[in-house]
Amino acid sequence: MKIHFTTLKVMRIAQLLSLALLSITVEAQSDLLLTGQVSSSAKQVINAPQSSRWQIQIQWMEEEGAIVKEGDTIAVFDGSNEQSRLDQNIESLERQVLELEQMKMEQDRKFTDAQGSLTLAVMRVEKAQIEASVPASDVSQYEKGQYDLALQRAMLEQVKAEEALRRSAQERETEIQKKNIDIQKVEEEIAYLEGLLEKMNVTATISGPITYAMHPWTQQKITAGNNLQPSWKVMDVQATTDFQIETWVHEIDAVGLKDKTKVKLIIDAYPNKSFEGYIEAISSQSEKRAQWSKSSYFPAIVKFTTAPSINLLPGMSVRIHINNTEGKPNA
Repeated sequence: MKIHFTTLKVMRIAQLLSLALLSITVEAQSDLLLTGQVSSSAKQVINAPQSSRWQIQIQWMEEEGAIVKEGDTIAVFDGSNEQSRLDQNIESLERQVLELEQMKMEQDRKFTDAQGSLTLAVMRVEKAQIEASVPASDVSQYEKGQYDLALQRAMLEQVKAEEALRRSAQERETEIQKKNIDIQKVEEEIAYLEGLLEKMNVTATISGPITYAMHPWTQQKITAGNNLQPSWKVMDVQATTDFQIETWVHEIDAVGLKDKTKVKLIIDAYPNKSFEGYIEAISSQSEKRAQWSKSSYFPAIVKFTTAPSINLLPGMSVRIHINNTEGKPNA
């Protein structure tokens, strides 16, 4: 009987321990831990520009961490192919403008010749009309017939001259219009290439430190000499004011997580301090982060409730503690 009582007592203690562990587990699961980094809402993101090739090389980048000022050159991309094409198009434009002037002179000459031919034809008609108007009693029947025939020929030549002048004017307008279209195409190509080249030299639009982006394939920092595809992120320049925290929320954890949820923030550079914050916004569009897992993640922005009185810099790592009971609805 004593052994049986001892066994029941041990089982009761085991049950109490299990409940305690379960309670600790549930409490631990009620907290969500995210990682993020300090950033500024005033940010300039530099992406690889569009080029005439499927890849573009970055030739030079300002050093990471360097503090740049607005207007400073911070990146230079390879635009040699575009520059070569631009030079060729400029030469082509100069040649075609010269050809247009020569064409105008030639077409003006043809038009003037056609006008002269018409003037001469009109004069011949007038002469023939005078001769044909001589009374039949003053000339022989043969001469009268010759005068009438000459008048008909002169009138026919006038009609031909009028048609030639019309064709000359039409040809002049058509040829000049075609050449102007060719020139316009070259000018548009020049403007397009100049726009590309302008994007090859990137200047800072804000003042602040530079942060390099990660190569999406190698997961290493992008450096000068890398070949990049258009629109890939290369670097960013962030102001040293208006700090916020960028983070990514796993699709499972994002379910029911609400804006304005309060969070506790611990900056790795200041591990002995904690700060209050809140979730300002969670994107409704998820993104794949292949370097993490096959799952989807939702980008989110976290704000400080009160601006911390410490020296913050973009890129500092932050741990974000969220109480799930605050961020999610009750079951």
